[in-house]
Amino acid sequence: MEHEIMGHTKKAIKAMRNKEHGFGEKVKEVLIEVAIIIFAVSFAAFIERTREHAKEQGEAKEFLLGLSQDIKHEEQQVNDSKKQMLKLVVDYSKLLHYNSKTIDSTEKNHIKESFTIPKFNTRPLNGRYEGFKSSGKIQTIENDSLRNNILKLYQESIPFIEFSENAFNGNETRIEGILFLGENDKATDYTPLRVIISPRGKLALTFAISYTNGVLTGYDRMIAQSEKVRKEIKKEYGE
Repeated sequence: MEHEIMGHTKKAIKAMRNKEHGFGEKVKEVLIEVAIIIFAVSFAAFIERTREHAKEQGEAKEFLLGLSQDIKHEEQQVNDSKKQMLKLVVDYSKLLHYNSKTIDSTEKNHIKESFTIPKFNTRPLNGRYEGFKSSGKIQTIENDSLRNNILKLYQESIPFIEFSENAFNGNETRIEGILFLGENDKATDYTPLRVIISPRGKLALTFAISYTNGVLTGYDRMIAQSEKVRKEIKKEYGE
C-alpha cells in the first residue's frame, strides 16, 4: 500500500511538471491522483480498523468464555460456603438454648457435645478478570449490559463477600478469646460448652448469628449476579 501511494504521489508531481498540458488539465490530473491517494489511505485505515476490531472481538470472546467457567467454579465455592454458614447458624442457635442443666444431663449420660469456631475465607478466582481489565481491554466487550454486569460482579458483589466475612471472622476471634480466657480461669469448672453458654459467650454467639445475615446476603447476591453474567455470555456466544 505504501508503494502504491508513493507511485500516485510521483504521478501527481509529474503531472504538475508536464509542460504539454495546460493548467486546468494539470489540476485535473493532480486532483485525480490525490483522490486515489486519499481513497487508498482511507481504505487501508478501514482494513486495519476491521482487522484490529476482529482481533479485539476474538480476544473478548476468549476472555468471556473463560470467565464463564471461572464464574461457574466461583459459584460452587460460594454455595459450599453458604451450606457451611447455614449449618453454623443451626449449631450456634442450638447453643443459645443450652444451660447448665442441659450440659449436666449430657455429661451424666456420657454424651459428648462439641462445636467448632469456623472462619470463612471465600476468595473467588479473579485473575482472568483482573488481567483483562488491567490491560485496558474491558471496553472491547461491546455488549453494555454484559460489561456492566461483569463490573458489578467483581467490583461490588465479590468485594462485599470479603467485607462481610471479615466482620464475621472478627467475631469468631472474639469467641476464641472467650474460650481461652475460660480455660485459664481456675475458679471455673471449665469445659468449652460451659464457657460458651456464659452470658458473655451467648452474647458473642448472638452477634455471630447476626453477622451471618450479612454474609448470607452477600453469597446470594454474588450467586444471582454471576448467574446473570453467565446467561448473558451464553446468549452472546451460544456456548
